[in-house]
Amino acid sequence: MHCRLDKRKFLIMGAGIFSGLTTCLFPLTVIKTRQMAVEGAPAGFKVARQILASDGVRGLYRGFGTVIIGVIPARGVYLTTLEATKSWSLDTAARIAPSEAGQAGLSNLFAGAVASLVTQSVIVPIDVVSQRLMVAGEPASSMGTASISGQGGAAVAAVGAPPRMNGVRMARHVIATEGVLGLYRGFGMSVATFVPSSGIWWGSYGAFQKLVWHQVRPPSPHFASALTRIPHGPSEVMAVQTASALMAGLSSATLTNGLDVVKTRLQVAERVSGRERATFRSVAAQLVKEEGLRGFSRGLLPRIANTALWGTCMVTAYEFLKRTCALPEPVDR
Repeated sequence: MHCRLDKRKFLIMGAGIFSGLTTCLFPLTVIKTRQMAVEGAPAGFKVARQILASDGVRGLYRGFGTVIIGVIPARGVYLTTLEATKSWSLDTAARIAPSEAGQAGLSNLFAGAVASLVTQSVIVPIDVVSQRLMVAGEPASSMGTASISGQGGAAVAAVGAPPRMNGVRMARHVIATEGVLGLYRGFGMSVATFVPSSGIWWGSYGAFQKLVWHQVRPPSPHFASALTRIPHGPSEVMAVQTASALMAGLSSATLTNGLDVVKTRLQVAERVSGRERATFRSVAAQLVKEEGLRGFSRGLLPRIANTALWGTCMVTAYEFLKRTCALPEPVDR
């Protein structure tokens, strides 16, 4: 059974906490995006040194204003949908999966997927604008005009927007060159990337948490009833949540990284007038041709670090919010 929450308090505190987390982890997003989208971007954190050398610390926060303004409503939508979906999906999961780990994993997977799907309408325009700001003034990936048009496929231009453009001007630039739908470039790929990514993260987190608890306190037919009455200490709970979140982040980031590479390249590239629109197939085919299957691992390490750190901090904050914002259970009369 899920606790009842003070939703106003939950959303206000959640917006503040998650905005702080976004601020701390944002440089990893910039590094990941550069590695995925910019031609010749080096592997590892050499790209961070390049950014610091050319733009200073400020370069690690390109597009931050756009993200932080958009993340408040987006996180509100995500958390509200997540909690509501988990509440009513648990009974269904209990009928499908026999084990506690399976029930928790299935319920969390479904809730995470639904929450991500609902949130994409807010997130995609933010992603398009912020990612273009992150790579503005840089040479685009080799999916540019020369390589794709030479194959008779879709052609996209290098990122030609000035490097000092802000979020509002970038949004206007996208609308002026591609129309309002340009802000939703890669919407299908975002759904295909983040819905399974969120589902896998929450699903594996729920399952890993049950499995880790079984290792910490193995069930015993002689002591099962006694163990259930022993309260979990705060440090024990945090250790189990942290371990589960780290494994969930590793699983989610690794399994969906290739989709994120293609999505990022679709969203940052500007369309060349009069030529065929780039598609998932054309971008993926060009990536395989130039780099082989290893091309789909571009930006994997910073993505794993970002997903694991974000997930660990996020779930700790999420569980803290649920405890802090819990309403007392109604008294039956």
